[in-house]
Amino acid sequence: MNNLYLTIINQLDNGIILLDEQLNIQLWNDWLRKFTGQDESNVKGQHITQVIPRLNKEIYIRMFEQALSNKQKNFCSAAMHEYFIDGDGERTKKMRQNMLVRHIELDNQIYVMLEIHDVTNHYERIRKLNKSLQNSIGFTKSLERFAFYDSLTNLPNRKYIVDRIENLTEQEDAVFTLFFLDLNGFKSVNDNFGHTQGDQLLQMVAERCQQLTNDQSVFARLGGDEFVLLVENISSIEEHDEQIAKIHELLVEPFIIENESISISTSIGYACFPQDGVTVKQLLNIADRQMYLHKQKINDES
Repeated sequence: MNNLYLTIINQLDNGIILLDEQLNIQLWNDWLRKFTGQDESNVKGQHITQVIPRLNKEIYIRMFEQALSNKQKNFCSAAMHEYFIDGDGERTKKMRQNMLVRHIELDNQIYVMLEIHDVTNHYERIRKLNKSLQNSIGFTKSLERFAFYDSLTNLPNRKYIVDRIENLTEQEDAVFTLFFLDLNGFKSVNDNFGHTQGDQLLQMVAERCQQLTNDQSVFARLGGDEFVLLVENISSIEEHDEQIAKIHELLVEPFIIENESISISTSIGYACFPQDGVTVKQLLNIADRQMYLHKQKINDES
């Protein structure tokens, strides 16, 4: 998790605990440090019940397991449970606490997120719950953006495209094509102009190729100078050729970066579902291999 999102988490006016699939603590925010007196470095990697023994009950363990396996959200009210953690830090008074248990997916990992809210004062409770709700919504959206979109280009990332393909392969009668793109000569752009200009070029390529995205297609960045275009409901050679021609057309005009004119082209391979493969790995490998053969052909001709 990058520094931006850690900053957001540590500014929240409630406790945030992130547990991995073994229920070991992976994140412990500043609110908890101030209230409990325990730093994240002291609790990270420990089982939640070692740090908060009160949670070593069947009702809580079941909630955590439900969040992991069924994505079930659970709410524990202060009226029933009073408190979950003891104060031993800057805030020493005992407070009534609400706890929200939810499912979180980040970087292909599954977590349980616990949110602890102070509801000691009735009026403060209303204010804090409203604020917490707003923060939680914004926080969740930020996490989703972080998990599914590339920070450099704002394009959907590998996780997004993998999830989209997996969903499609589970649909009856689904037909789609995965195009794999690799920029030709990108390394020389980095070598001759610098990585900053290289990043700007990737952003410009992404901006142009976003025109390919609609309700039935998505353009995504896998990493480096590799991109993919997923297009649903196409299967004929003519449709594939037309799509490839559109991509090349978008990249014909040179890119102007710091008064330098930079021309770039792309090698493209593709794989069709279901005839070329029925899994994400199969489709990516075949499209990648076809792209590589195309690139080799260009190199041999030059």
